[in-house]
Amino acid sequence: MNYTDEEINLITLCSFSELSYNQKREMLSDLTSSTPDFVNYKKSLIKSLSHGVYNKVKSDFYDPEYREEILSDLEFLGISCVTCFSENYPEGLRHIDTPPIVLYCKGNLSLLKTECFSVVGSRSTLTHALTECKKISKELTNHFTVVSGIAEGADTAALEGALESGKVISVLAYGFRYFYPASNKQLIEKVEKRGLIITEHPPETSPQKHLFPIRNRIIAGLSKGVLVVSARKKSGALITAAYANAFNREVFAFPYNIGVTSGEGCNGLIKEGATLIENTLDIFGYFGLDFKPQDGAELSKDEENLLCAIRELGEAFVTELAEKLGTLPFRLIPDLSKLEIKGLIVRIGGNRYSAV
Repeated sequence: MNYTDEEINLITLCSFSELSYNQKREMLSDLTSSTPDFVNYKKSLIKSLSHGVYNKVKSDFYDPEYREEILSDLEFLGISCVTCFSENYPEGLRHIDTPPIVLYCKGNLSLLKTECFSVVGSRSTLTHALTECKKISKELTNHFTVVSGIAEGADTAALEGALESGKVISVLAYGFRYFYPASNKQLIEKVEKRGLIITEHPPETSPQKHLFPIRNRIIAGLSKGVLVVSARKKSGALITAAYANAFNREVFAFPYNIGVTSGEGCNGLIKEGATLIENTLDIFGYFGLDFKPQDGAELSKDEENLLCAIRELGEAFVTELAEKLGTLPFRLIPDLSKLEIKGLIVRIGGNRYSAV
């Protein structure tokens, strides 16, 4: 991959673990020059790094061999870099308070310029919530690229749901020389092959606990909205939701019954103003988007009978449908939701339904 001098400056700068994020950000204005002047930052850098470390960083920065070694290593690992000076840098990240300076990427870079929607949750997510997460993530790809982390549980379900479409981005909290969790190594490779994996960290950065909450700002910043499918009272998913609120992104959440610990955080978000959702239509409806089902959507016998009854009646209450089909109203609710998601019926108010 060909980089401009300014991009190589950034890639080189971000290779120095000795420098903090704020120190790197402070130097950005000088990095638009082909020969940035470290002397401008000598006093502040020496104060925090010591004389010896400052001299080493400065020397390495200007060393052509050091730069060539970094670029060769990235190429060997199959990593492409997108910097904040690059045209394909995501617009959603440009305008957050702490945008990543460099994104290290593997996969389809064009996904960075698509409209994204994040789906996140905890490792300890109930089975039925994982099933819904996977299904909704798949359906979200009708309009969005799905973004998530790579943890077991909800993140895994979200990625698996979106994987078939290829419209999927996973954001890592460490460098590409590592796989974490190790159990998701195959999933990471699948996302890399069909979608995109990104991180703000150089390849040698190991998984460290404090990096995961910081990573969540990228998940939120990339996205038009964030769906939290599960969260305890203290959860990384709530950190992502907090970033989303700070960035003026819409937050959505699954509702949970009283006493379900893996949903306490979701119910708390809803109390604070997050949009309660039960299916993909709730998200698409919020953004004024149509949901177009795949051609030839398969229906169960019960779904076919219910759809026929709705078409015969034109507009019908659940009680009317139950009477026509000889069943109880509550038994129809699951099939009505499925037909809604498949885009075959719509709810038109007053608990009435009509065929599309």
